[in-house]
Amino acid sequence: MATGQKVAVTVDGVVIDWMKGLRSHVGARLRVAPRHLTPNVSWNLSEWGVDDPTPYLRNFLTSPMAARVDAIGGAAEGLAQMRDAGMLVQAVTRRQHMVGDDGADQSKAHDITLQWFNDHPELGVEAGDVVFTNDPVSVDADIWIDNAPRRVERLIDADRSVWVLPQPWNRSVQTRTGVNVLFDGWDSVGDLIAKHTG
Repeated sequence: MATGQKVAVTVDGVVIDWMKGLRSHVGARLRVAPRHLTPNVSWNLSEWGVDDPTPYLRNFLTSPMAARVDAIGGAAEGLAQMRDAGMLVQAVTRRQHMVGDDGADQSKAHDITLQWFNDHPELGVEAGDVVFTNDPVSVDADIWIDNAPRRVERLIDADRSVWVLPQPWNRSVQTRTGVNVLFDGWDSVGDLIAKHTG
């Protein structure tokens, strides 16, 4: 069994179920009950009547609500299985760069993220395992688990091994040649392990 392979796992949408919290946040700002905002949303949130998602993301990621969201179902077990297979897991996020150039906002997004992982010890992600970067594709890794369509496209173009955690906003890349899909979410992590450690 091969060991020591580095796996870059995107934080939001793969480990953290941030969309549920973002949905509540956007609903509050639009004065609309979250149940009226479809969970089948595109990456740009256009189905919610949002012209520009940037300010909503910025405000959400620096708000206390970002610290109260749940983990994606099965993430703890999936991460544990990869570690048991000898893989090194890095949690990768653009959060500091998604909130703009204000140092205070960047620091707040950084601290909220680390606190969230500290509050979820079942994931086994220590502060030193979290990588903050503006370009997750540049992270030194052998395997990526992602959910962002544009990043998945870039990873494929760079001939990287990428696995997609299915989400409503990434259906367009799930059938792209070269993309591996965790069809049953984290319950399918055994497929990834088998492919890379067999």
